[in-house]
Amino acid sequence: MKYLSALILASLILFSSCSSEKSRQETAVSSTKAEVINLNPKDFQEKSSNGIILDVRTPGEIAQGKIANAVELDFYQSDFLSKALEYPKDQEIYLYCAVGARSLEAARILSQQGFTKVYHLQGGIKAWNQIGLPMDY
Repeated sequence: MKYLSALILASLILFSSCSSEKSRQETAVSSTKAEVINLNPKDFQEKSSNGIILDVRTPGEIAQGKIANAVELDFYQSDFLSKALEYPKDQEIYLYCAVGARSLEAARILSQQGFTKVYHLQGGIKAWNQIGLPMDY
């Protein structure tokens, strides 16, 4: 019985030390991730000429107009991440969608993948249109 109690105690100590080490590693990784920077439409327009603009909407949405020079990369496609990973991780990446939720999620994913300069259009193309910024058709 003493042997069984000692074995259980040793297992608990080993398990708890492994889980706390894992927590420390996860904290370190999350603290090194670049943050996504949210931009209003005017700032997005001014700054995005320095980087790659990714339109993460569907082809049907894009048919209604897009920001000039934007690369079409549908967030809902299974190859979204593999295509996004073709870009240099130190390049400025500017993302937008229809209203901002999808592109914010895409921006967070890219940030987690090691992209260091990730920008997001707050309010998406809807906010862009509301202040009358130019579109390509």
